[in-house]
Amino acid sequence: MSLGFQTEPGNPAHHDYWREMVCRHHIKIAPQFDSQIGFRGQMRIDDWGPVQLSDASFTPITYMHGVDEIRQSDRDDFLCVVNLDGDGAFQRNSQSIAYKAGDLLLYDTNQVYALNFPTAARTISARIPRALITSRLPEADRQFALCLRGDRPTTQLAVSMLKNAATLSELPDEGSCREMGHSLLDIVCIAVKDNLGATLVPTPGQAAVLKRIKLSLLEQLGDASLDIETIAQAQGLSSRTLNRMFASEGTTVMRWLWKQRLAASYRALSDGSVRQVTEAAFRFGFKDSSHYTRAFKREYNLQPNKLIAR
Repeated sequence: MSLGFQTEPGNPAHHDYWREMVCRHHIKIAPQFDSQIGFRGQMRIDDWGPVQLSDASFTPITYMHGVDEIRQSDRDDFLCVVNLDGDGAFQRNSQSIAYKAGDLLLYDTNQVYALNFPTAARTISARIPRALITSRLPEADRQFALCLRGDRPTTQLAVSMLKNAATLSELPDEGSCREMGHSLLDIVCIAVKDNLGATLVPTPGQAAVLKRIKLSLLEQLGDASLDIETIAQAQGLSSRTLNRMFASEGTTVMRWLWKQRLAASYRALSDGSVRQVTEAAFRFGFKDSSHYTRAFKREYNLQPNKLIAR
């Protein structure tokens, strides 16, 4: 799907129109406009498989995303924002992350925040389902917002590819868009890893063990017999120690494994490598397809067969 819209000069309802269109087609926001400047804005939105790309230009504005917007949203996404022109700040609570032209901001939209553009700006944004981020960056759930500086080569490559894709005069066919959307996402995640490296993990000592355990479990997602006892035994740990390690990240080993299975199945259904819900269930460690479907619906507010039809 491709869509474009813009405000009309002199239209007294242009504030409401911009808010309504952005909320309906992109992300729920409550915009605050500069009363001293007549607002102008335009946006183009394209679907690249599961990734939505948008190219937007606008005069000064602050996008508020509060509790009401979170409740109203039926999506669970990360947003990747490339700032092409103008400076700004991402704010939540008492924290403020400044960004400038060329930087890339990746953040979880299931949070209260404000995105401030004090001057006219142009952005390229990628709206990405949470599962497609966490399946590539398992630790990303703990990171509220990451600013990737534009002076790093991997950030520059990610920015260039996102901009080129979002500004094409004509899109490839649907199948190619889907495949390229996943490739764009891979490059963004590589840039995240390059920029942050080991800062994504809590402590050096625990990080090495957790990383080893997680990598081992990711290779065994299809093993439905895994439980805390067998995992602990295979890792040479007690069940209590294993639970304590995952508790440091606010989860349990089985909960983490369950989420990785769902995320991997989401990715497989989304990119077409799995074509049937039953196949996805059994490939990723679920013993019953009905249980898998219910778990998937609870996690993503979406029936898994809807991804097949996309």
